[in-house]
Amino acid sequence: MERDFDVIVVGGGGAGLCAAIEAQGAGASVMVLEADKHVGGATLQSGGVFYAAGTSVQKARGIQDTADAMYEYVMNLNQWEFSPAILRLLCDHGPEAIDWLIGHGAEFPPEWLMCSGVDSVPRGHPSRGGAGSVGETIVRAFEARGIETAVATRVESLIVEDGRVVGVRAAGAELRAGAVVVTTGGFGNSREMLERYWPSMAYHGDRVYAVHWHAPFILGDGLRMGEEVGANIVGFDTGLPLPASGAAGRVVEPFLPPWIVLVNREGRRFMDETVTYSVSGYIINSQTDRRAFAIFDEPTLATASVDTAYSDPYHSELAATTWDHQTIRNRIEKGEVFVADSIDALARKLGVDPISLGVTVENYNADCDRGIDGEFLKQAERRFAVRKAPFYAIEVRASVIGWTSCGPEIDSQCRVLDKHQRRIPGLFAAGEVVGAVQGKRYAGGGLSIANAVILGRLAGQNAARAAAQ
Repeated sequence: MERDFDVIVVGGGGAGLCAAIEAQGAGASVMVLEADKHVGGATLQSGGVFYAAGTSVQKARGIQDTADAMYEYVMNLNQWEFSPAILRLLCDHGPEAIDWLIGHGAEFPPEWLMCSGVDSVPRGHPSRGGAGSVGETIVRAFEARGIETAVATRVESLIVEDGRVVGVRAAGAELRAGAVVVTTGGFGNSREMLERYWPSMAYHGDRVYAVHWHAPFILGDGLRMGEEVGANIVGFDTGLPLPASGAAGRVVEPFLPPWIVLVNREGRRFMDETVTYSVSGYIINSQTDRRAFAIFDEPTLATASVDTAYSDPYHSELAATTWDHQTIRNRIEKGEVFVADSIDALARKLGVDPISLGVTVENYNADCDRGIDGEFLKQAERRFAVRKAPFYAIEVRASVIGWTSCGPEIDSQCRVLDKHQRRIPGLFAAGEVVGAVQGKRYAGGGLSIANAVILGRLAGQNAARAAAQ
């Protein structure tokens, strides 16, 4: 078969660039096709955290951790509804991927290591340079290789001959290759895709947007192209939902302020308000009407809301301002915040059971006086009583997309599989486009970048190998 390139990579985000670097390093001629005007994709919009275990960074801080321990944690968190083979790749190759990024100039200060999920070992590796810094590292490494790239070029479909993917159609032309790697990202910017593949998120209607909304071509192209060639689509109705206050603009605010009291339609608290975003959105979406209300009083607004440090634990330099003092005052003036002179009146405005909310606030205040949280064990310095009118409430929904998890199924070599578990010759996939990489719950901040780098590199290596056969 005549070919234009050994490997074509569809999508120039983090996974695609890693795939291209590795494929070229294995001796393949490579072309990257990117729909946007520049490469980098959603990885450039990330918080710059990498999730891994047993790394050189952990060892530098004296932390003992292993890939096996990470594997056990993620599998248990997801109640084993996760591909063991794919998770083993993410666990086993994490240390190597961290060192690869460091070798290309990334910095992961050991003192910044943190528990970015609900695990007990610090596996979240924030990178120096803030949000997008890991993506910038990958882009620099890619550009240094001189790999042929066509931006503003959206791939329309895959070419299949005799059951094998042999190229792509884009911009009115056909390009042939020995292997194709699809790394087009998720579908968070497509309303139609959300309704089909993540209906529980689409439920939130106009409040829904993706954290990477300004990467406009994350529209599910890879999922669609995979379906067209018979790929098995897995991970239906899963993803990472993030909480949001509904403030104007598409703001990323995954960390709720510690000073609120979060209640559901029944007027009851249902979680520690400071729990990590890796689980908070799921908890909120399990409540009646998939919504909650953040309750606080005037003294709390006047004092606690001036501190926004809680919203940037990853050193991403992206502290959210949606819960700061002035933003809330402005929203109150616009009538976007529920206000009342009593808890009973506030409950009626919210449509919340007034008796139950009264008991909730009474118990919470009593716990604040005793220096405890008898229900959810929230840390003492993060608790503020709700006593002095006016009383306020802001509706909270988990309506922001952190990561979509529905897409083509792959095997441990990143080969795309059909509905009968047979590999589709010539077709590979990596990154957010891959289905069921996450499972039912998000393990911790930085897993999405780990997916992009680790699976991207493996897909590139295996695609180059397949093209050489």
